[in-house]
Amino acid sequence: MLSIVFGLIAMCLGLWGMVTYWWYVVDVFLALLPVALLFGGFVALVAGIRNTGLKAKVKNFNGKMPHDETAGERDR
Repeated sequence: MLSIVFGLIAMCLGLWGMVTYWWYVVDVFLALLPVALLFGGFVALVAGIRNTGLKAKVKNFNGKMPHDETAGERDR
């Protein structure tokens, strides 16, 4: 019950603050919009790259591919 009362008080104070200082709310929104677009674009780019199926080939120090099962047998 106490958390409901504090929640309602916090919501009322937040609404009062947004109405009273609306220009600060608009400034914060305008500042966060480019950051959100940049982050969303990065996530979309990574998702698009992962859907293409391209994978980087990584070689170990002796020039063999790490998933090559016969690499260790040939070196013996």
